[in-house]
Amino acid sequence: MSRGDGIKDILRLALIMQDSYQGLSIQDIQDEFGVSRSTAVRMKRIIEEVFAVEEVENYNTPVKKWRLSKKPLTKMIKFTAEEIAELENCKSMMKNLNYTNRCDLISEIMAKINSINDSKAIKTDVEALLEAEGYAIRQFPRYKLNLTTFNMISEAIKAYKYIAFTYKNKKNETANLKIQPYGIIYSEKTYLLGYNEAKKGFRSYNVNEIKDLQIVDEYFERDENFNLKSYLAKSFGVFQEKPIKVKLLFSKEVQEAINNYNLHPTQKLKINSDGTTTATFEAGGKYEICWHLFRWGKNVEIIEPQELKDTYKELLEESMQQFSK
Repeated sequence: MSRGDGIKDILRLALIMQDSYQGLSIQDIQDEFGVSRSTAVRMKRIIEEVFAVEEVENYNTPVKKWRLSKKPLTKMIKFTAEEIAELENCKSMMKNLNYTNRCDLISEIMAKINSINDSKAIKTDVEALLEAEGYAIRQFPRYKLNLTTFNMISEAIKAYKYIAFTYKNKKNETANLKIQPYGIIYSEKTYLLGYNEAKKGFRSYNVNEIKDLQIVDEYFERDENFNLKSYLAKSFGVFQEKPIKVKLLFSKEVQEAINNYNLHPTQKLKINSDGTTTATFEAGGKYEICWHLFRWGKNVEIIEPQELKDTYKELLEESMQQFSK
């Protein structure tokens, strides 16, 4: 028997002991694997070193039998202080990004991990690591999502069921809608992406403006060709517009910064001989593009298209009007 065969036998024995209610005796192991008693005893000891094994009470015979306990993997699964701290940091980051609806799930995951990792030393190390890391203050709207609404949307997405709700748009107009839910989009706000049959297209809905949500007992046929990532890549932000081909020129003073920056999934960067960087991408959402470009100040120039230049100039002029009052 090769070493590989021996490992396979140990793993198969673990599976048999996990599924066995009555347990296995040494003789049972001998019969199952066709090995000697000493080999069967050695196989059982290896299982005990790796898994949690319990002896089965058997009142009908003095023969001892064993099986894997209800938590057979606890001896194999151990989380390091660094791993636990990373999860805690992910939770903090999600709160910092205002993705509060998912933070409760991370708390539940952490509780399950802590039930396995019952080590005071690791908990102390985790606390030390967390004290040494933090996130910079980030500005964003603080909208508290209704968890019931969010969970109902998630349930409808998984079941391919229509949802109906009352919705108030940016113009303060209220409408009763029935849509096919396709996904959740995270930005400064959280949006539901759904197919609106009346509009014959996909629309984004601010989850905070969704009221009186109901899951309709009616199934829809999801478009198998739809891909959320591909859909989002067409826009610079959340809302869909006709994509435009954008060409930007960044000064040499920000060469390192822009070459380590993600403007858009379709971006292409080229470092020019004079140290400047040319960035090109294709996306809709000219206002959101301009809003983002403001942060680069004089270090960015819009090369094309002209409509993006005009929009940028228009926004600058509107801002300057505030100083002329």
